[in-house]
Amino acid sequence: MLSLQLNSGEYLTIGEDIVVQVFGGTAAKVAVQAPRDVTILRGEVWERNGGERPDCLLPTD
Repeated sequence: MLSLQLNSGEYLTIGEDIVVQVFGGTAAKVAVQAPRDVTILRGEVWERNGGERPDCLLPTD
């Protein structure tokens, strides 16, 4: 199981088709259980590795 703490407005990707964005408060803890062959990345890591910021994300301003 992967456990992350994300700040409001941050997101994570699960595989290539799922995006989860966190809103409200200062931070949220997220736990994800998935098969080992499913890639789960913080948004900042996704973008650093060449992924484009998903269009479905809401503005954080």
